[in-house]
Amino acid sequence: MRVKRAKGNKKTMSVYAFEFGFREPYQLLLDGNFLHVANQMKMDMFAQLPKVLQGSIRLYTTPCVMSELRALGPDFAGAVSAATNVERRRCGHDKPIGATACLTSVIGEDNKHRFGVASQDLNLRKALRKVSGTPLIELQKTLPRKFEENIIKKISPESKIAEPARTFKKRAKAPNPLSMKKRQNGKSATNKSGPETDEMEALFVGRKRNMDPDDYFKSHKRRK
Repeated sequence: MRVKRAKGNKKTMSVYAFEFGFREPYQLLLDGNFLHVANQMKMDMFAQLPKVLQGSIRLYTTPCVMSELRALGPDFAGAVSAATNVERRRCGHDKPIGATACLTSVIGEDNKHRFGVASQDLNLRKALRKVSGTPLIELQKTLPRKFEENIIKKISPESKIAEPARTFKKRAKAPNPLSMKKRQNGKSATNKSGPETDEMEALFVGRKRNMDPDDYFKSHKRRK
């Protein structure tokens, strides 16, 4: 069940609990049509219906419903076997009557026993809507059809063609301005040979400083 629907059902049952005194385990009456459709859908009622009502449940049916199912013939044998796993609720009818009339009488005018009803019978649901505080459940046939089930069985994980992985080109990122070297202007470019000229000047100056005074006067006289 989808999370959104489950939350909605839980909220609905909390309203029934607050307004009409419903308590867990919720009591649910099943009619013959519901049992038949649930059997056709291969539905595990004891596992699925608690998810619908968002709480623990107790399932009931009446002797009148059982007698009606048996009278419908072998096509409803599966529904009869499913009904044998459900508790019997005494309806007070010595002679069996129709399931619609039986369940309507069990609910009564005010549903004092706090029953919910699971039925596929539209007329029964219309009649019970007039009784306030009566939750109604209907099965919707949304399961895959037989030919769809066969297709699903044929498709195995091994036979699925894996889609090629998409490759995305990475966009060129802008360089980090902090890691970029500053541009060298013309002045700094001409100073590349600066250390060599500085060394030569230092040597030349060193030679002048280390010259003896006599040598200096000799060289000065020669120039004259």
